[in-house]
Amino acid sequence: MAYPNLRQAIWLVALLAVWETSMGLLIFGIGLVIGHPLEENNYLMGVSRFAVLFLMLSYISHRKGRRWRSLLQYKRKTTDWRVWTCVSISIIGAAMAILELDKALVRLYPIPGWLQSSIQSTIGHETTYLSALFGAVFVAPVVEEFLFRGIILGGLIVCGHRRHAIVWTSILFGVYHLNPWQFPSVFIGGLLLAWWVIRTGSLLPALFGHALNNFIFTTIMHFEIPYIAGSEDMNIVVFNPWWWTAAGMALAALGLWWFHLISNGRQPASPGAVKNADSGNDGV
Repeated sequence: MAYPNLRQAIWLVALLAVWETSMGLLIFGIGLVIGHPLEENNYLMGVSRFAVLFLMLSYISHRKGRRWRSLLQYKRKTTDWRVWTCVSISIIGAAMAILELDKALVRLYPIPGWLQSSIQSTIGHETTYLSALFGAVFVAPVVEEFLFRGIILGGLIVCGHRRHAIVWTSILFGVYHLNPWQFPSVFIGGLLLAWWVIRTGSLLPALFGHALNNFIFTTIMHFEIPYIAGSEDMNIVVFNPWWWTAAGMALAALGLWWFHLISNGRQPASPGAVKNADSGNDGV
């Protein structure tokens, strides 16, 4: 059977979370010994996430008995400039609308102080803008897209229905973030990223879209921008006018509609048709 199926995908996400937590605790412990809070260094934490990605790819490579370069299911090169424009429009519009959804969740259930501190120390006011960009715009998209859309999505499609694979990958993507306030927006983003990957047969649109989304929200956390300015106290929310949310939804719909038009003539890419996709010979 192809790898991973749903049970194996859940195991991979759990393993990723355990290894990242263990690496974080190791860095925290070393920081205590030397008397310096190393866990607050975004560059070091980013490198540690790449180390975990190395471990994950090594594990998956051993599990599947294949080389690293053959692990990713979607490796086509997307050169059509319209794809990048569609992704950009969709991400910007979705960010405008999802920002209001995030505010509504915070209004209903305030974010605890320890979680606020964690967010601020990674992408907020408690760290520099450049280090926040390194972790959120460079490290996170690479690590997460390689595993969720590059490996898990492809395996789930081979194992079952394409729509189910998209939904389950997005659910696992949301659960992995371990943040109930972030789950709805991460789930919605996961749906978009998976659709772009399947339609283009390339991981590049997801990498670009993920990076752009994180760039937008990291910038919001650091600068006062009209209508999207963030507060140091994340529980203080001010909703934007209705037309702002409507404009965001319209932009997102425009980008998705345009992408649908330019990709409608193509057969949606299936990992089963990719040379290095599983052919059903791998064991569970």
